[in-house]
Amino acid sequence: MSQLDWREYVVSDAAVLGGRPVVRGTRIAAEEVLDAIDRCADIEGVLAVYPQLTREAVLAVIQFRLAVQYARDRKHMQRRGPMAPGPG
Repeated sequence: MSQLDWREYVVSDAAVLGGRPVVRGTRIAAEEVLDAIDRCADIEGVLAVYPQLTREAVLAVIQFRLAVQYARDRKHMQRRGPMAPGPG
């Protein structure tokens, strides 16, 4: 099984939905896919809502969301500086 790269599936173009991240080749926002995941609770449910998507595209959107959150968390931790030592 080859490694999935979300950058092949999730793109941002100012001419499409105002630059919001979308699934490549569609006008389906990554945020909409994530909302569908929240409602459906599984990939098969998301594919029923968005039959034009592939399983890989849905997984790529999840991977995209994790990458964005990781980058935000990391940036936040860097701004906080070194952690103070704990007691003891």
